[in-house]
Amino acid sequence: MLESKVFTNGSTTPPKPVRDALGIKAGDRVRYVISEKGVQVFKILSEKVVADEPALCEAREAAEKVLDENRSLPRKLK
Repeated sequence: MLESKVFTNGSTTPPKPVRDALGIKAGDRVRYVISEKGVQVFKILSEKVVADEPALCEAREAAEKVLDENRSLPRKLK
């Protein structure tokens, strides 16, 4: 099991095995998707990569739809 500390400003550093699994490095951005099943973390792909790959573009659109549908969920979880 992996864990990291959350500081008073809300920041945290994902453990190295998590960064490696996601392929993230300093300066990259991640997206958090909250659902009834839990929270998922995704590396945000650059617009250039997404624009060049139709399958990635389709997956991104599907993820954005899920995000839009669940925007009120964090308020419900409080």
